[in-house]
Amino acid sequence: MERFPRPAERHRAADFVALGGTVRTMDAAGTVAGGLAARGGRIVAVGSDREVATLIGADTTVLDLDGRTALPGFVESHNHPAFFGLTLAAPVDAGSPPNDRVADIVDRVAQAVADRGAGEWIRGYRYDDTLLRDNRHPTRADLDPVSRHSPVVLTHVSGHFCVANSVALRTVGITAATPDPPGGHIARDDRGEPTGLLVETAAFLVTSRLPGQGVAELTEALLLADEEYLANGVTSVHDTGVGLIGGATELEAYQALLRAGKLRTRTRGYLIDGLVPGLAEGRPERPDLTGAGERFTMAGVKIIADGSIQGRTGCLAEGYACAPDEHGMMLLDPAELGRRIASLDAAGWQVAVHGNGDAAIEAIIDGYARLGSPSGTGRRHRIEHCQTAREDQLDRMAAHDVLASFFIKHVYYWGDRHRDVFLGRERARRISPLASARSRGIHFGLHSDTPVTPVPPLEGIWCAVRRRTRDGEILGPEQAVSVDAALRGYTIDAAYLAGEENLKGSLEIGKLADLAVLSEDPASGDPERIRDLSVEATVSGGEVVWARANARSAR
Repeated sequence: MERFPRPAERHRAADFVALGGTVRTMDAAGTVAGGLAARGGRIVAVGSDREVATLIGADTTVLDLDGRTALPGFVESHNHPAFFGLTLAAPVDAGSPPNDRVADIVDRVAQAVADRGAGEWIRGYRYDDTLLRDNRHPTRADLDPVSRHSPVVLTHVSGHFCVANSVALRTVGITAATPDPPGGHIARDDRGEPTGLLVETAAFLVTSRLPGQGVAELTEALLLADEEYLANGVTSVHDTGVGLIGGATELEAYQALLRAGKLRTRTRGYLIDGLVPGLAEGRPERPDLTGAGERFTMAGVKIIADGSIQGRTGCLAEGYACAPDEHGMMLLDPAELGRRIASLDAAGWQVAVHGNGDAAIEAIIDGYARLGSPSGTGRRHRIEHCQTAREDQLDRMAAHDVLASFFIKHVYYWGDRHRDVFLGRERARRISPLASARSRGIHFGLHSDTPVTPVPPLEGIWCAVRRRTRDGEILGPEQAVSVDAALRGYTIDAAYLAGEENLKGSLEIGKLADLAVLSEDPASGDPERIRDLSVEATVSGGEVVWARANARSAR
């Protein structure tokens, strides 16, 4: 016997109803309801169980919340879906855990070579030199003994480095005579021979030429990522770097999924600047993407200004605590960065610039400030990661209406090393300065930068509220925000970053019926437990697209 009657006649019945729990709408007033109804993928009613139940008809899909909590589907404001999917399918997991030493990674490479035979490319992802007991990058000297006839490439967890064995270096033509590319570095030993470590743009000399990254493989990678997003309540993703891994082939993979109707996560794309036709001449063109719409929209362009703090390539105004004479590196000259920003702005593109170090952030803000007042232009330019933004820089961001997507999970995953190794205590306590940004009215989203850190938004919300590191220290408690503010960083405020706040990010009449159903209400319990809550179901456009076995549905 069904728990809910079906009184509505066909002409007024909803396609989808969720009721029987808590619906936290995340609207401006913070409305909390009992249920909602949707028709044609859009919300048509939000109210009490009794009100919503009147819209249940013979063909209505009913999701029984059974005391659980529905939120807007999470919006991940900075991710790399193709890269993520490739890591899920890779033969070597080089991360820590499970690896404790370089030798552990080498053992996994040896097994992959044995499984695949000589000559086949072996790829591994997620190694982190700062978590290995050796406290160093692997080298070709480590890899060569187990891979004398197979090219091997291991990509750093940050995505800013890779390590190639001798076969891979020979295959792509990197020798002692190869010069460092602009914005990159080829690490060399005392004899001038490449060690295998390739930094920033030098890594692209290998990763851009990996075989088997055609449409079929990238399509499969996107589908693998898609499933993981939905399992974590993520219904929308900002792909901040379309083409970063597969070049123009990534666009073809998206088009293939759109034509097949298989892309379930709504994706907002930011094309890597190197793929923008005409940008070098100052006349950027918008590429045609057949089939674009609610499932995929090319929103803007991604530019990378500097590297990563944990790789000591993030560009800092003051030197690294562990190496005071090192300031990191700009991947683009500030004047060239400003020129690209101006050209893209004039062409109507939204611009998203990667900036970790405060010197890079200063150059990005300078570029945006030269555009003049944003009032009335609809301009929503962004700084990605924005990890070490100073108070004076946040003042300038507020003055020029510059938005931010903060990589909040840095606090947990690298906070201890930022404090003890890279930045020192005072600079480290200010990474991801959410409270300071919020006090100035700066719109910001939160992100995981997956595959750099795991997807779950609940973990990111916990990081924003608790600011606890791996070692258990609270890092900069004055920069913590409320649960409500953190939830908004993954819902309505993240939607604002892409100009989609009228379409998604809150559960209001007329908006998309995108929901994440959680085991408990994150706003009413112990904030320390937020990361331990589970996603029970994910709804996209009024359709249950992912559910645990115990998520009850009438039909």
